[in-house]
Amino acid sequence: MIENKESVFVRELSASLRKQGFHVRTEVSNMGQSADLVATRGRWVTIIEAKLGDWKRAIAQCRAHEHIADYICIALGSVSVSDRLRDTASELGYGVIHYNRSVKRFDWVLRPKLNRAVWRPQRKYWANMVRKQNYGN
Repeated sequence: MIENKESVFVRELSASLRKQGFHVRTEVSNMGQSADLVATRGRWVTIIEAKLGDWKRAIAQCRAHEHIADYICIALGSVSVSDRLRDTASELGYGVIHYNRSVKRFDWVLRPKLNRAVWRPQRKYWANMVRKQNYGN
């Protein structure tokens, strides 16, 4: 089986986040879509959309996660992070993680802000669904 580059990128990002103490799941369902990564530490839920280039698509996908995630991020595997992405993410409170190819590591370009739009009933429903998927009960 040939893996696409984005799946390798997601796997490497997952390993990096685990080293930072996160519990990481990939391709987690959310209201008919799926989040590339869900990273949890304690009670805090961070959803990350990973892209090799099209950050505008990642922004659109991130909006769907605002009712369930405490923190929302975009991970980018492009050569650089544009000022436009940085500004847009900052306005929305999203974090930006960039893969620095020269040193082969993920760097936080912009830390996410706590998302105040979490809707508790939706978050509880989503968390129960994730538990059922993970544990089958």
